[in-house]
Amino acid sequence: MSADRSDATTGPVVPEQRGVRDAARAEVLARHGRLTRAGRPIFCRPSRAEVAGRALPRPGSDGKVIYSTREDAEAAARELEALGARPLRSYICARSRGGHYHLTTDAPRTGHLPLHLRIPQQRTPLSA
Repeated sequence: MSADRSDATTGPVVPEQRGVRDAARAEVLARHGRLTRAGRPIFCRPSRAEVAGRALPRPGSDGKVIYSTREDAEAAARELEALGARPLRSYICARSRGGHYHLTTDAPRTGHLPLHLRIPQQRTPLSA
C-alpha cells in the first residue's frame, strides 16, 4: 500500500497527519492552511529564542494551524463548521510579526438571555 494515499480514493492527495480527525478535515487544512514542503499544515510555535530563554515569551496561540490571510482562515472556518465543528472565528496572532491568523471557537453568548437570568444568583445556605 502506498504511503501517500494516492490510490486510496479519488480527489486530492492528503498526507497522513497526526491530530486530524478525518480526511475531510485534513483536506480543509491542506487547502487553506499554510503548508510545509511536504504538504502538512504549519503550526504556531514559540521562537528558538523564546524556548532558550533569551527572549521574553510572547502571548500567542501555540499549536494552532497558521493561515496566511484572514480570508483563508474564514473560508476554513465555514468549511469546518459544515463538517460539524462548533462556530469558529478568525483572529490575528499576537505572536506573529508578519501577521498570520488562527481560528478559535466563539464563547457562548449570554446577551440574548433576559437580564434576570444573566445576573449571578447567590447560593442558598445549606441546611444542617
